[in-house]
Amino acid sequence: MTPDRRPNPQVPEPQPDDPVPGGGTAPPEEPDADPGTPAAAGLAVDPPAVAPGGEVTVTGHGCDPGAPVWLSIGGGPVGDTTAGADGGFDVRLSTGDTDVGHHRVTADCGRTLAGPLDVVLVSRVGGATSTATVLLFFLLIGGWYYGHRLVSHLPARRPR
Repeated sequence: MTPDRRPNPQVPEPQPDDPVPGGGTAPPEEPDADPGTPAAAGLAVDPPAVAPGGEVTVTGHGCDPGAPVWLSIGGGPVGDTTAGADGGFDVRLSTGDTDVGHHRVTADCGRTLAGPLDVVLVSRVGGATSTATVLLFFLLIGGWYYGHRLVSHLPARRPR
């Protein structure tokens, strides 16, 4: 186009399928997203790893508004709730007696939403335990060294 907005017959306007400089084709124009369009369906588990018997927060969206939602961990039912007006839900669940390992948290609300959950064993060595271990180690080494020095200075027994 020329500065006065009239088409310039010498320069064609680029079309979506025309090649662009640098290779490829011109990207198609995307329509503006409708703010009333619901977000894509999904399920999130927070935290993604928990100790046995711990609690997690499950957040999902993509259900029909007001639909009942049945939740399970590894195929075992753990709770239920109702989707809100926007099709989303947020619920706190206990892992209960779920075995240690990698599991799928599923929410069934007419469609099935899923997310990963790891149930892990957690162990921790406190400061007092590690200090006692170090002290015991040095006491044993010191006792061995001192005992060895005492025995090495004794005169050898002579046969009679």
